[in-house]
Amino acid sequence: MDFGEALARLFVQAGRPTLRASAARAKVSAQRISDWRNGRHLPRDFATVEPLLVWLTSRAVAAGVADVLTIPQWRELWHRHLNQEAPETPAPPARHARPYAGLATLTAADSELYFGRDDLVGILVDTIITAGSGPSMLSPSSRLVVVTGVSGSGKSSLLRAGLARDPRISTPRLAEVTPDGLTIAPPVDGETDAVIVIDQFENVFSLADELRSATMREVEELAADTVVVVGVRADFFSQCVEHPFLADAWQNRCVIVSEMTRTQLREVITAPVRLAGGRIEAGLADVMITDLYEASTVGDRAGRLPLLAHVLQATWARRSGNRMTLSGYRATGGIARAVADTAEAAWEAIAPEHRDLARAVLLSLVHVGPAGIALRVPLSTSTVSSRFPPEVSTVIDEFAQARLLTVSAESVMLVHDVVLTAWPRLAAWIADDSDTHVWWQQLDADTQSWVDNGRSRSFLYTGSRLDDAKRHREALRSNYVHLLSRDNDEFLDSAVAAQRRRRLLQVGAVSVIAVLAIAASITAVIGFRQAHDLRQQRNAAERAALLSHIDSMEYSNPSLAARLLLVAHQLYPDDPTVAGRLRGAATSPLATQITGHTGPVYDLAFDRSGRYLASASGDRTVRVWESTDSTPRYRAVATLHGFGNYVTSTGFHPTRPLLATSSGDGSVRIWDLSDPARPVLRVTVPLGRGTVYMARFSADGRTLAASSDDGSITVFAVSPTGTLRETAVIRGHGAAARTLSFSPDGRLLASGGDDRVVRLWTTGEQPVPVGAPITGFPSITHAVTFSPDSRSLAVTGDSPNAQLWDVTQPLSPRPLSTALPTATAGSWSVAFDPTGSQVASARADGTVRVWNTTNRSSPTAQWALQTASEQGSVRTFSAAFDPTGDRLVSGRSDGTIDVWSLPDRSVPDRGGTISGVATDPAQRILATVGSDTTLNVWTLDGAEMSLRSRTPVQRRVNDHPRVSVNERGTLAATANNNGGLVELWDIGNPDAPRAAARLPVATRYSFPVGFAPTGNVLATGDTDTTIALWDTSDPTSPTRIGAPLRGPADLIRSVAFSPDGTRLAVTSDDKRVYLYDLTTRDTNPVTVIADDAPVTQAAFDDDGEVLVVAARDLSTWRLPATDTDGEAELIDRHEDMYANTLSMSPNRIAVGTATHELISFALADDGTLSDRQSVGSLLNSTDTTTTWQVPVRLPADDEIIAGGDTTGNVYVHTLAVPEAREWVCDSTTPMTEAQRETYLPHADIRGDCD
Repeated sequence: MDFGEALARLFVQAGRPTLRASAARAKVSAQRISDWRNGRHLPRDFATVEPLLVWLTSRAVAAGVADVLTIPQWRELWHRHLNQEAPETPAPPARHARPYAGLATLTAADSELYFGRDDLVGILVDTIITAGSGPSMLSPSSRLVVVTGVSGSGKSSLLRAGLARDPRISTPRLAEVTPDGLTIAPPVDGETDAVIVIDQFENVFSLADELRSATMREVEELAADTVVVVGVRADFFSQCVEHPFLADAWQNRCVIVSEMTRTQLREVITAPVRLAGGRIEAGLADVMITDLYEASTVGDRAGRLPLLAHVLQATWARRSGNRMTLSGYRATGGIARAVADTAEAAWEAIAPEHRDLARAVLLSLVHVGPAGIALRVPLSTSTVSSRFPPEVSTVIDEFAQARLLTVSAESVMLVHDVVLTAWPRLAAWIADDSDTHVWWQQLDADTQSWVDNGRSRSFLYTGSRLDDAKRHREALRSNYVHLLSRDNDEFLDSAVAAQRRRRLLQVGAVSVIAVLAIAASITAVIGFRQAHDLRQQRNAAERAALLSHIDSMEYSNPSLAARLLLVAHQLYPDDPTVAGRLRGAATSPLATQITGHTGPVYDLAFDRSGRYLASASGDRTVRVWESTDSTPRYRAVATLHGFGNYVTSTGFHPTRPLLATSSGDGSVRIWDLSDPARPVLRVTVPLGRGTVYMARFSADGRTLAASSDDGSITVFAVSPTGTLRETAVIRGHGAAARTLSFSPDGRLLASGGDDRVVRLWTTGEQPVPVGAPITGFPSITHAVTFSPDSRSLAVTGDSPNAQLWDVTQPLSPRPLSTALPTATAGSWSVAFDPTGSQVASARADGTVRVWNTTNRSSPTAQWALQTASEQGSVRTFSAAFDPTGDRLVSGRSDGTIDVWSLPDRSVPDRGGTISGVATDPAQRILATVGSDTTLNVWTLDGAEMSLRSRTPVQRRVNDHPRVSVNERGTLAATANNNGGLVELWDIGNPDAPRAAARLPVATRYSFPVGFAPTGNVLATGDTDTTIALWDTSDPTSPTRIGAPLRGPADLIRSVAFSPDGTRLAVTSDDKRVYLYDLTTRDTNPVTVIADDAPVTQAAFDDDGEVLVVAARDLSTWRLPATDTDGEAELIDRHEDMYANTLSMSPNRIAVGTATHELISFALADDGTLSDRQSVGSLLNSTDTTTTWQVPVRLPADDEIIAGGDTTGNVYVHTLAVPEAREWVCDSTTPMTEAQRETYLPHADIRGDCD
């Protein structure tokens, strides 16, 4: 054990005193103690550290800790540490005392230190010179140049230090996007025609709509006369190309800052130190480059440069003399941890009473966009001083000294975007509360509008928006007490007061209506009409109240909301809103409850068959439940007593009818459940080491491990009858060991606890450690669990942070995801489903968060499950999937067990947004593509879906590819949204697709692709405004058919074949649909349909005589005969639907809209649309869908296959209300009488499942 690790352990043994209290005792700064605890900067004089050690040791001894190091042992550790370090001497004077800038951007003054990008500088300057030479055919009016790359690729340093290295252009004028718009530095030496550089241009998308539009116009006007260079993150591509002048520059004058080569990286590492007169230890550069590669994937290495920059600066600060050493590099924490360690040290130095303030300050420097993309933004110093208390200066100074903040007279700002992701604590805050953060940003904008307009009532929130605001404000007050401004509070208080006044008027109105209705019923003929009108008004008021209750419980208690939807549908069977929301419930997880415990349910476990469930509780009992087909889902069959304290865990033996339990009484018990109704206690083993937090059987059942409060793990051999024989007591944790998990393959045991580390051990009777402890967890590790394939480990704890680790190489585990998105509050339990495609975590705020983990490097939030009336009113302590994966159970603090039925109509597909869905005409194959650039192939059997394979496709930037499947279901075509290539895949064997051919095309921003429903013809983009046809009879060698089809004047959006394959419809942003007769090989359209907005998609009816067109309006058109050039005739139009995607079934058409809706119409033979039916939002989804992606063809009228939300799931939505009703009735608990009285217009209304 080294000095830092031992000191960290002593802090735990001493009761975790704060750094501030420790600093007061030791008479040194909190930062120095934080460094010592991390093994850094130990003093040369032991007397400096001795007072701290004496004080901590006395605290530990007083607390009853036995194995505390003596002061002589500490002196030996101190000597050993110093002997391992090379002595640090001041570096000699050099040309550059600061060869590395760290996370700060290199400026023009640092141009001599800018290495590794000379070729890119040359390309950029050439592009600038070309743009400044005057108009051309490609750029008739603009001199705008785009410099783009992923966040952290080095764009800012290129635009400042890089440009300063090239003498061909004069010093640029720097501009920036501020909260007030665009600010431009004055000309240097009167050079009014100097190039203008606008870095971090993506900040324009954080501005309010009106200011953003004005800023865009200003930039466009500047670029008409002057070369303007904008640096913008690549993930803002889709937002940028919505503006024509930016799209033009991105297409014609774009410089991409890509990944650096190993040679370039070596120059970046070694050249600056040589310039500073220093040296670098042999091999250090190679170690850094290797670590950089291991800390990233091929797709994101370009964005990891800031980590390298920071660790170079930190390693230089730890140099020995003028020599950068490997030991100095290791002391920084390396590539993967340097930024996080620096930030954590600064955080630890903040006084505990100021940490809430610090968190609020840091989050106020972050802007979260609608797509969840986080940006750093400046905060003016005047806003800082008005919003936060005086202590804010101490907080800002601490982070500024750590070089994580830049502070000027005008503003405060995070030094680099990488801090948002490289510091797990901040990343977790952003992910956990992204919804609340986005809401707060909008609140700030709305508050300002209210203030600017004289605090007019017309600007106040009302209805559900106000209800959401009240919920978000409570969350902010609980977690970010300093974030809301005085104006924010006054704005919301005024809205609440206005709502109260309206409700008083409404109550009075309802009372008056009731009185008038009675009076009207007494009045004979004259009052009859009045009574009828008043009844309608009363019914409308009751309907609005019922829907308001459903709205308020859509997330807090979706199961009760679903029950209320059943009542609403019975009362209002013709209400399309109610029916649509009920259909949405059919694809939502819903819960029943089982009760019996009188204390918190700390652990849950299923037997191997899934028939029996065991629950461990704080009421000192374990209950055994048997599965049923009725409601509730389980019935109690036995209760286990005899525990001397709360029961902490329970677990079934993998092959025998044995149950292990552990307890706060310090014992492990084994029960025989041969007859589950009459359990027999086989053995009780008191360990005498404090609370036993967990007992778990190994995968083969031969071993039992139990973790204890003293940090030990006791290992037992298990006999066939359930007796235990102690074989080992292993120690490796410096504090309580709280959690255990055996890997399913039997190779590893994982443990975690209060010392904030996870350890891996071999299995068997004498486990030994495997590799070094896994670190980087911000709090106590309360739960660990292996994935079913044993390749991954999930970890959660007291902080909101939840992580996934790759443990395929146990000696060197690597993080897959260090902050699962939207994780809220702490967690004591985490579980994988049987397929490993989902992971669930019971959270202390009363929710069970479920993630799609099909891509474990990029998990997506799937569901937030809860049944409490208000978030946080109960806590959830435990969660477990049953062996089928159809149910998820969670244990609550009030003793209730929620049994969640998981819909088979919702299936995890990928770790990203689905951007394309396709089926073959026979509906046997389903292919999907998405932002994670994989082609997933499923086989279909009615509503049953089976995933057969995942195949990587072309990866570019901001990927949203599309897919099409041929008529036989044997060939798939994928087209990347960045253009340039279409890939063909042989999926004849859906279990093993293989690349068939690559079709080079000249598209850049369009990606149409589609197979004809008959034959072997494939249509793709040729350029962004022309279409190519291909013969795929030989998939390995497709050939072009004729010349490209011409006509569109703007980007092509989609292609659609007629059912017989003789006609092709092409939609375009030029607001037109072009129809081509493929029998004549004419490259010009025979018919053109004009619309009022860009056309996104078109679809033929089964006869090929009617065309459905999706644009701002949804319209149908009668087409002329194929042998004529006549005009299409408008049949029907539904205005302002903002239709984006279309899917035909035998008698209906499904429409995905830009307003997050999925709508189905009956399509009559005459082309008219009727019987509009919608699918409402899922009741407990963590996110909404921008646009539902649907296949060109659907197998049935009453089901819609769709994807597109951020969960990465594929859904099979039903339009059949009876089927939705059946799901709700089977998956929820009947309402109580109290609930009926509270939520229903009349308590005697039944009808939910009667």
